[in-house]
Amino acid sequence: MLQAPLMALLRAAPLLVLLAAGAEAQTEPPPEGPSEARPEPQEPAPAALHLDRAFGDHMVLQRERPIRITGGGAPGEVVTVRLAHRSGRTTCDDQGRFEVTLDPLRAGGPHTLSVRSGRERLELEDILLGEVWLCAGQSNMRWMLSQSATAAEALAEADLPELRLLDLVGVGVPNSRPWTDEVLAACAPETYYRTDGWTPSSAESARSFSAVAWFFGRSLQERLGVPVGLIHNAIGGTCTEAYISPEALAAEPRLAPPEGWLDDARVPEWPRQRGKQNLARWLAAPREPMPGHPFQPGFLFEAGIRPFTGLQLAGVLWYQGESNATRADMQVAADPELARLSLETLVRDWRLAFDQADLPFLMVQLPAMQRSWMEYREVQRQVARDPLVELAVTLDLGDPRDVHPRRKREVGERLADLALLLHREPDAAPRLSPRVRSAWRSGSEGLVAFDERGGGLATADGGPVQGLELQAEDGSWHAATGVQEGTRLRVQAAGVTHPQAVRYAWAPVPTANLVGASGTPVGPFVEVLAAEPEKAR
Repeated sequence: MLQAPLMALLRAAPLLVLLAAGAEAQTEPPPEGPSEARPEPQEPAPAALHLDRAFGDHMVLQRERPIRITGGGAPGEVVTVRLAHRSGRTTCDDQGRFEVTLDPLRAGGPHTLSVRSGRERLELEDILLGEVWLCAGQSNMRWMLSQSATAAEALAEADLPELRLLDLVGVGVPNSRPWTDEVLAACAPETYYRTDGWTPSSAESARSFSAVAWFFGRSLQERLGVPVGLIHNAIGGTCTEAYISPEALAAEPRLAPPEGWLDDARVPEWPRQRGKQNLARWLAAPREPMPGHPFQPGFLFEAGIRPFTGLQLAGVLWYQGESNATRADMQVAADPELARLSLETLVRDWRLAFDQADLPFLMVQLPAMQRSWMEYREVQRQVARDPLVELAVTLDLGDPRDVHPRRKREVGERLADLALLLHREPDAAPRLSPRVRSAWRSGSEGLVAFDERGGGLATADGGPVQGLELQAEDGSWHAATGVQEGTRLRVQAAGVTHPQAVRYAWAPVPTANLVGASGTPVGPFVEVLAAEPEKAR
């Protein structure tokens, strides 16, 4: 059963009070007789005061950043906004839009957000200040808490009043069947997502919420001691390009635009196939307008990102890549350069859209599974060289035969460790994955230096390092052995006298055992060996 449309629900949620009391009820006028004069046309009623769809009772606003309150009303009308001891005033523009920016507030609450214009007043109750995270991606981010390996334990402890959830659920779930006319009609950016609005975490509200996002939020809220708000909009099967704005797509000719996407080879193959299946009824009898689709480039940005760009965020959780990693058979890697371009474009695009050049992204690296994800894992690692992009390694949390592994608690908690690192919490770094800092050649050996994250290097089983390979001058790869020296590895391979590169865990389901001191695995990598340490990255 579909929920109420997002726009209608959130506009109806605030309390609307007419300040003039005792207004008489309007009655329907009698029908016109044949000899009666027509009444003069009436001026249209002024636009009702409303807040944008991001706002609602129980929401969390970002602490210690300017607070933007956006909405609409009658053109030319003065709008006054109050929150805690902050207030601001502006005038609706010619299009009836307004924006008021309030000075930052520290974490806390609950507060009432009051918006007044003329005889109208909106009041949102139980507003908290804290950390606001946008959680996006495809099915492993959408995967519900009730479906996770530790669901029973989590739901028994889900009553967390300072963890707030906003779950956006797509009308059309991508599958292999033609969508009905009702679903096709709802596939426009304004009507695609449905929601029950902001809710405090409880067994009822958390059950169908993203498991990864919920475990992340619970851990972060407990460890920071401030309210946490999670906005979740993931759609199963979607590709990176669906979350990129049409403007950014148009500026990059190597990426597909929204128009003609079903036959554009720049869009990953499997999403195009699924899009044709879902839109089959419309394709059989085309008419204007063409329905949108959550796999269409730019569609999810318009439906689930742009409406929230007035908010300030603590950061983004991103768990996506399965649809961009391989071709339709799942066994041949897709173009890694195009995949990297898409991911880097998304990061730049969202930072511009939210007007936050320092917006952090915490990404989940694809886990072990019997698919050719090696190149895409490396794409994710390369994108994470951005100082404000962090990568949660999940190589040990996958299921070789299931694209939806159930161990979501560990994924969420590793993301929370990365978020705590942004806050310079001292207990976060020891639980992180060690990262490659540099790699160079020394005679017939390759040397790989790691950073200090994770408390040092170890092997999960206490045995020799497994999963290493060296590349010979002819481009061939050879199994290698590694000797650990503190935070360095000395790598050798029989028959390789002048190694060119080193790689680790380069298989769909690799046999690999490097970990940090806390047991968090080292992620897969490939590094070209520099001629000497000074020239290494």
